[in-house]
Amino acid sequence: MTQARSTAISAPGARQRNILRLLGTAAVHQADPAAAWSPAERQLLRLTTRQLVSYPGAADPTDWRALGPVGDLAVDVPSTYNAGLGASHRSYVAHLRPDVWWDSPQPRRITAHDVVRGFKRLANPVTRHPALPYFRSTIRGMDRYCDEYAAVVAGRPVTAALLAAFANAHDLPGVFALDDETVVIELLRPALDFPDMLALSCASPAPAEYDAYLPGSTELHAHLVASGPYRVATWQPRDTIRLEPNPTWRPESDPVRHQRFDAVEFRVSGDGPRRLADQISADVADLPWGVPVGEVSGYRADPFLVFNLRDPANPAMTTAAVRQVIDEAIDRSALARIARVGDPWSAVREAYTVVPPGNDGHLPSDPAADPPAHGAPRERLTAAGHPNGLLLTAVCPDRTEELALARAWAADLATAGIEVRLVALDEATHRALLTGAAGAPAQRWDVSTTSWTAPWGYGNARVFLQPLVDGARPNGHRDEELDRMVEQAVDAADPREAVACWQQVQRRLLADAAVVPLLFRRPTDAAPRGPRVRRADALPSLGGLADLGDVRLGNER
Repeated sequence: MTQARSTAISAPGARQRNILRLLGTAAVHQADPAAAWSPAERQLLRLTTRQLVSYPGAADPTDWRALGPVGDLAVDVPSTYNAGLGASHRSYVAHLRPDVWWDSPQPRRITAHDVVRGFKRLANPVTRHPALPYFRSTIRGMDRYCDEYAAVVAGRPVTAALLAAFANAHDLPGVFALDDETVVIELLRPALDFPDMLALSCASPAPAEYDAYLPGSTELHAHLVASGPYRVATWQPRDTIRLEPNPTWRPESDPVRHQRFDAVEFRVSGDGPRRLADQISADVADLPWGVPVGEVSGYRADPFLVFNLRDPANPAMTTAAVRQVIDEAIDRSALARIARVGDPWSAVREAYTVVPPGNDGHLPSDPAADPPAHGAPRERLTAAGHPNGLLLTAVCPDRTEELALARAWAADLATAGIEVRLVALDEATHRALLTGAAGAPAQRWDVSTTSWTAPWGYGNARVFLQPLVDGARPNGHRDEELDRMVEQAVDAADPREAVACWQQVQRRLLADAAVVPLLFRRPTDAAPRGPRVRRADALPSLGGLADLGDVRLGNER
């Protein structure tokens, strides 16, 4: 699918004086803020969207200044110092810059009403955004709004008109506009990390034109409306995405991005990492995309296993003893060897806890000190009531390395008497299944691989754990004791107390084998850079991916 504004695409290998060329092995399927989530998708959205606040680029990604957001669409980060944060720390007032524009057919200013529309779209039941659990537990009325939104479409054909009718007829209690340039966001409880949540691309404002299309749909991608320095000119996700300068963007209104190029091109390569590096070294492209270019302090969980606890294809998945057999049967050292071949630009280590090192809430683990399981995995499966073995359906993204890893752990499970039927899905479909989105296909599944990169790097104790206890997701693990722990964690005013509470949640999840950590990875600075690249800073909020809003090339004008 190509947008009407499409311009000519440079031939692969052709050197373009003022085109930033990126080459990656994985396709990006989403540019709708209400659906996009992977670091690579958010890397692209860095160029085409604006948020109330955003992270600035920094030459040193471990610098504290790279970890805190600054004003973006908002004049400043609301705080007690600028009267943007009330004394109760539950009410944020953001004042918008007056000169930020939509690249709509008739350009117009972005208003506070567009910010409100963006939060309503985030609550939509069709895409069920992966970051939604953070907002449901934080913004006043968001949880109920999501439930009522889902109830409207349940059992009915979902149309854009149906979604828009609900959104336009129902207020989101905790988010409202005082006037065109002032938006108020009220919280259920103080949340020190709320500015970080506002910096997520899913919290972007939305233009009224988006009401005409289903979130994340092909039709919407043919009518994307930009607010960042670039707009989508060509959208062929499995081949080439080309951005061109947004004529309505004004540099004086954007403190974190630049518009340095005549075009930015993302091309998908079917080659492996070695060939990709060779092409970049040969000046076929300037940077890899979807590949971290610099060291950041925190590891990411990549991959880990989650289970369908709500409606599994095999009811055995709801039994903790079966999940524990799976946990103990997998040889993580073999997985690490596979990952080091497929991802030579990351430090890889075996994982036995949920929160990776370098993030708040990490629990040091010593597998050798753990008490040994009683009996071999096959014997334990028999003891769990399955002497004849099990057949499970596993879903995973259709990327080369992830399939290789899935085949390896499936072979481990076979030795324990568990046969795995592997189903490879494109990233968008796989994500829809895991989030329980209304638009997900009717695919029954039991176990899935997934990964998670911390979307913010400081004060981030909740980021890996809260999605795992979200009852709206098929893999959301809940019990009364766990619910109590989560409430304590989100209510904790002291960051140290919050970390301790989230560590309790983590221990509970691990004890029930509700999640099976497999590997942790941390970006290094080994990723290739083309000979023209003079500067490409790594953004901690993108797990070390390059800040495309401030890349500098040798022939830069």
